[in-house]
Amino acid sequence: MDPDANLAEQRRIVCAIQTIGDSCDDAGVYTDDQADALADHAARLAELVEALDEWIVRGGYLPEPWRNPLRDAIEKRGA
Repeated sequence: MDPDANLAEQRRIVCAIQTIGDSCDDAGVYTDDQADALADHAARLAELVEALDEWIVRGGYLPEPWRNPLRDAIEKRGA
C-alpha cells in the first residue's frame, strides 16, 4: 500500500464531500444524485481510513505529510 497515495485520495474525497455539503438547498436537502455521491464517497473514505490504519498498526511508515522531519532525522542517526 502507498500511504501517501491513500492520504491524497482521502483528502480529495473530503473536499468532494464538503463541496456536496455546501451545495444542498436552504432546507439542507440533497438531490438523489448528491445523496448517492455522498454515500459512495463515505464508503470509499471508510475503506481508505481502514487500510491506512492497518498499515500503520502493522509498522508501516506514516504518509509524508504526517511525518515529523526532526524525529525522522533523529531516528536515521540512531539516536
